[in-house]
Amino acid sequence: MPAPAARRRRDLGQWFTPPAVVDLALALAGAGPGARVLDPACGDGAFLAGARRAGASQVVGIELDPAHAAVARARVPGARVIAGDLFARPPAPFDVVAGNPPYVRAERLPAAARARVRARLAADWPDAPAAALDRVVRRGDLAAACVMRALRFARPDGGRVALVVSSALVDADYGDTLWAFVRRHAAVRAVVDAPRERWFADAAVNAVIVVLERGARDSRSTALARLRVPTARAAVPLGSLATVADVRAGDDPRAWRALLTAPDAWFAFTAAAGDRLIALGEVADVRRGATTGANDVFYLPRARAAALGIEPEALVPLLKRPADRIDVDPRATPLVAVAVDPARAARLPGARRYLASRREVATRRTLRARDPWWALRVQRARLFFTKAYHDRFVQHRCAEPIACDQRVYAVRPKPGVPAARLAAVLNSTWTALAIESLGRASMGEGALEWTVAGAAALPVVDPRRISPAAATALERVARRPIGPIADEVRRADRAALDAAVFDHPDRAAWWTQLADAVARRVGRPRAPAPRHDRAGRPR
Repeated sequence: MPAPAARRRRDLGQWFTPPAVVDLALALAGAGPGARVLDPACGDGAFLAGARRAGASQVVGIELDPAHAAVARARVPGARVIAGDLFARPPAPFDVVAGNPPYVRAERLPAAARARVRARLAADWPDAPAAALDRVVRRGDLAAACVMRALRFARPDGGRVALVVSSALVDADYGDTLWAFVRRHAAVRAVVDAPRERWFADAAVNAVIVVLERGARDSRSTALARLRVPTARAAVPLGSLATVADVRAGDDPRAWRALLTAPDAWFAFTAAAGDRLIALGEVADVRRGATTGANDVFYLPRARAAALGIEPEALVPLLKRPADRIDVDPRATPLVAVAVDPARAARLPGARRYLASRREVATRRTLRARDPWWALRVQRARLFFTKAYHDRFVQHRCAEPIACDQRVYAVRPKPGVPAARLAAVLNSTWTALAIESLGRASMGEGALEWTVAGAAALPVVDPRRISPAAATALERVARRPIGPIADEVRRADRAALDAAVFDHPDRAAWWTQLADAVARRVGRPRAPAPRHDRAGRPR
């Protein structure tokens, strides 16, 4: 695809849906013979074509991009395709609203567009709290606002909505606000994931299908379903989900992420550990590492910093990214951070000369708010929490305080918390199990991510309630590189560390489940790339 077209698709959040995913979403929504179906962001018409195959009597699409609206009309003769903005259309009732809304992060939407979206949602839902609308529109992906808008088009007495959305809507910090609003007007019938597939070939997004029923007020819990058959064989009605998926039930949206993705071992472990589990934030302060706005200025190789004549007082050893060993040597970090205290700048002529030579970066948007622009504030700590994970779980420690980049969070034990035991807890496989079970994996490249707030809420074994032997056991593990979790759980020194933190007779079986869960996440295959002809029509 030419670069301008690719950029336009990215800006509009267009990711076209494979037929198998279309058929599954429509089946879950009950889009059978006689149904009136709307796709609120119809793109190339995949859902319109699927609804026609299912026997829908009325097929309507809305599409912002006129070129794709034309493709959809050609693809589904007789369908009504409206070229226009979903957030500018007056609502009309449909039996089924199904589609794949655009994925556009809030910060990429112009302020005027966000204001227009918010105004429409306020008109749709006059009872919606202003704070809830602000949070969803300002913090959430555009798809979150599309969920609220789509619900307005479903008939009030049982109309269904089935949307393919990023799994971020299930676990993002604005998700609680979104689902609290939705559940005032509809039942969330199901959230469906395909853990062994990646539905989109050309987007780094893991997606799920959410199914809503407007006006429903019964007490049934949400079905959190993980397909155990290929999506191409999973197009069943909502009531038959258990025939093609492993289904857990959950009432609290805050638990949906774990119910959807965590291995059974997580629930068994939390039951066994009981009140030994506490939030990391109860025993430590967790702080985001430095965001410099100009890494090329503030992060320097040691030899270059010395050659530039920057005083050692202005340089701090830097943990830039996770490594494969637990221990960090403060005298051997490849990089140092230039961190000048304005109160002491007069005593540091070498640092001042260097920063003056790079003053052109002060005009960067990321640095304008800093006064002075060169006064980089760094978080110094001796213990750290890693932000993103592939198949290794390493939490670093250092013999003396050093700085960290935003890819690594500073962890400072609170008074009375033994730092050595906390380091043992964080590097135990019990914490890896929690990280895997509760982390965000919405970006589709196998990476698992944690925010600072999420890390502070992470359940960990209370380090104040474990034996000092755990710290001794960590020393043996810390002497060597840490391997992928599938290898780690077979090592004797790892077993000794885990047993010292919290022992359980089912530990070996639980670790097998953890290793399998990690393998599924990092090995999730891409879907085949969609094929289109020169006019943009699906082949």
